[in-house]
Amino acid sequence: MIMRSFLLALLVGSASAFAPLSSVGRTATVRYVAIDTSEIKNGMTIELDKEPYKVLNFSVMKQARGAAKMTIRFKNLKRGKTIEKTYRAGEKFETAMIEKKKSQYTYSDENNLFFMDSETFEEVIVDSK
Repeated sequence: MIMRSFLLALLVGSASAFAPLSSVGRTATVRYVAIDTSEIKNGMTIELDKEPYKVLNFSVMKQARGAAKMTIRFKNLKRGKTIEKTYRAGEKFETAMIEKKKSQYTYSDENNLFFMDSETFEEVIVDSK
């Protein structure tokens, strides 16, 4: 009997470890994934200087002595500006979290563009600058 109550207490105690956490009062955290230069692919979005960039193309330059270097062309997704930078092999980047939703353009004013989410019909406001 004592063994049975001990096992029951153990199961109840361990079951709470697998229960979902309550989201009341908690804020959602965005986790970025750190990637190596060897994991870079065309079309990938990366965060540089706290702005999202898309990888347009890249090339690897192997040297006889020393580490390889990688030249990457990026396009800034906010400004549209294209840059080209060279990195040593093994440098780390953070991937940018880009959320893509199907939406419809509705109207604009002096500073903002207004879109409607096609699934939830919510209005999404985007800065026009």
